[in-house]
Amino acid sequence: MLKKLLPIGVLTLALAASLVPLATGGPAQTVRVSATSYKLKLSKVPKAGLVKFVVRNSSGDTHDFWIRGGGKSVRTPLIAPGRSASVSLRVKKGVVYRFWCAVDDHAREGMLGSFRAR
Repeated sequence: MLKKLLPIGVLTLALAASLVPLATGGPAQTVRVSATSYKLKLSKVPKAGLVKFVVRNSSGDTHDFWIRGGGKSVRTPLIAPGRSASVSLRVKKGVVYRFWCAVDDHAREGMLGSFRAR
């Protein structure tokens, strides 16, 4: 009896796993963020949906990454030089999102930007 149920259980688990992306709106797209001294650069403008921002600190200073728009705001922890951190956010088409580094005066020095989700 157990041998007959095992294939059915495996098939059920495989089917359930394949439906997870549909239930959550699909897999996250990845946008790489380069943090250098007084500049944040996105690898691309994200499409609407779940976005994982992977922030790489390529400078000699500590940075963080904040993003706000569509009534939501998220941030990374402080990122040491040479390290990375990530944060995810569901973005909506047509909404303007602003991003910046909140460490000291980094935003005033140019570590900020915005995009409109496509």
